[in-house]
Amino acid sequence: MEPMENKKNHLPILGIGPILCFPMAIIATVAIIMSVKGFIPFTIENKFVKCIFIVLGIVLIIEGLLCFFGADFGGGLVNDIKNNQLKTNGSYAFVRNPCYAVFFLGSTGAILIAHNPVLFVLPILYWLEMTIVLKNTEEKWLKELYGQEYIDYCKRVNRCIPWFPKK
Repeated sequence: MEPMENKKNHLPILGIGPILCFPMAIIATVAIIMSVKGFIPFTIENKFVKCIFIVLGIVLIIEGLLCFFGADFGGGLVNDIKNNQLKTNGSYAFVRNPCYAVFFLGSTGAILIAHNPVLFVLPILYWLEMTIVLKNTEEKWLKELYGQEYIDYCKRVNRCIPWFPKK
């Protein structure tokens, strides 16, 4: 049996993901449906510009899927979490929260494919929500748990948007 102290210092396996991700996906889906049904009627009519948004949307969705499948690259994600080890390989080398990034990128990609500029405000709101919530929850927990190791990791790797790590 695990000592009480370890349980107290252990992060939840799912973190706050369901609280952040499911509303993001639902809001994007409802907004896209409303756009397609004409309730939010403003769309881009220029075929070239529309094509660019569709391609960018597909690229973001693919990037999100790569983040998802790469999150456990090298294996051991669940074991690292259970053992309170900071995960920094796989997708975690490019984004601190790859599971949240999946929903962010997927929702943003779907919104771009819908090519309704009114909906383009949603990814900005999603990013803002993730930034505020993560700074005030998981990042505080991780900083307490890992200290300087986590602070150094944060300096190298973006919170929500995958990018090449800083040296």
